[in-house]
Amino acid sequence: MKVSEVLFTNLGSLFNSNVYPLIKPESEKGLPYLVYTVLNANPENTLDGYTGYEMVYIQLDIYALDYDTCEDLTNNTLETLSTNLKPFHYENRRYLYENDTGLYRQSIECYLWQSDSA
Repeated sequence: MKVSEVLFTNLGSLFNSNVYPLIKPESEKGLPYLVYTVLNANPENTLDGYTGYEMVYIQLDIYALDYDTCEDLTNNTLETLSTNLKPFHYENRRYLYENDTGLYRQSIECYLWQSDSA
């Protein structure tokens, strides 16, 4: 599965389907929400060439109205991904506040697999 499918399948219910690549569209108003950015994708190659699998380094930005909700959603996100995806490697977390939106944000970076097939 592509990383977009992996994330929506595993995290869509935590965010009421408010899961977006790169930016949240201005027309979307739901909270909380998740924005994901693929920072890097490293292909798995063998002597026969590209296997169709990539280890993806991804940033997940979780937005919520209050600090505790943001913290709980981040913890639930990490628990869901580490339970359902193997391998899953959690790299780091940043605690942020967005002045322009008035939202709390936690930004996590992690690794997961994606494939070009279903």
